[in-house]
Amino acid sequence: MPIERTRNLIQAGAFLRDLAANMALPKHVRTEACRLLRHFPSVSDVEAIAANEARLQEVTRSPLRPNLLVTEFDPEWLRGYMHGPHIGG
Repeated sequence: MPIERTRNLIQAGAFLRDLAANMALPKHVRTEACRLLRHFPSVSDVEAIAANEARLQEVTRSPLRPNLLVTEFDPEWLRGYMHGPHIGG
């Protein structure tokens, strides 16, 4: 479902942030998390992709072109992630 896919992207970015900041983890794990975050979609990237999908669906008016993501963001998705969402950078 699009909302589940969106939630998972947001949570994966937050998880990578937590890994990157966790000094109890080995340096190579933190370094890899940082490397992955550099190219991982931020919250604003996910929102932009979802908005573009919605516009494309309006233009094509095709039920065969389902949205893969949603623009809604529930802050509850980030409960338990100490460093919050991936905001880029």
